[in-house]
Amino acid sequence: MNDGEIFDGILKLYEESPDDEDMVLLELSIFGETISYKHENFFQALLSLRQNLEDKQIQVMCNGAALNVYPSQMQLSMGSGRLAYKLKFGKPATTEGIVDIFECEDDLNFVKVEEQFSYY
Repeated sequence: MNDGEIFDGILKLYEESPDDEDMVLLELSIFGETISYKHENFFQALLSLRQNLEDKQIQVMCNGAALNVYPSQMQLSMGSGRLAYKLKFGKPATTEGIVDIFECEDDLNFVKVEEQFSYY
């Protein structure tokens, strides 16, 4: 949260949404509330979830919410969109820089959706 408090939630990932097998589903349980987002891939669903949480002054802490992590169009079109590149400004993305968006590395700067897109 913006006051610096860190707390846990439960995030469930469904590669096939129960009501639409062509969509993935993210389900976050936090503060006794469940927030769900369906999309064609996990990265887009995570973006929608993050935008909702930003309105509540909550920042998600995972690779997919870091300033320098963003998927290529090929990564989004192949598979479920769980992989993205860890980018270095001014350098091409490499396969060594591929990360799972739901894991969390220590050296990341977690930012708002707009900041992440601007960096990309």
